[in-house]
Amino acid sequence: MSYPILLQLTDKNVTIIGGGKIATRKARGLLTTGAHITVVAPTFTEDLQQMPVHRIQANYQAQHLRKAFLIFCCTNDPVVNAQIIQDASPCQLINDCTDKSRSDFFNMATLKQEDHLIAISTNGDNPTRAKEILQKIRQSAGI
Repeated sequence: MSYPILLQLTDKNVTIIGGGKIATRKARGLLTTGAHITVVAPTFTEDLQQMPVHRIQANYQAQHLRKAFLIFCCTNDPVVNAQIIQDASPCQLINDCTDKSRSDFFNMATLKQEDHLIAISTNGDNPTRAKEILQKIRQSAGI
């Protein structure tokens, strides 16, 4: 059973394994949090190359997780993703973007305004549906 929270990520280490579209989206969402973001991949999207993140151009190694508080598995290789899960310590939180059953947390669709934040979750089942619901809220509120 899940429990919704907001995490304070200022000065926390976040590691994203993968350099594609999903990794880019995760990194973009983390940029304003104050986290120290490291992205590990053999190649990076053009957007990731432009972001103010630490990039390690390499294949995944267990050492890449050493300092991570949050870990995002964003590769399209199930063997690598399974290895990341195995290598992580119990005190590290993992989001396997390819298999929610191996995730400690899920991202939510969010609408942030100056004085409030609205978050919608489908418990990782249907992120597209969460975005649709959020869009309806935006339209109803005229935002």
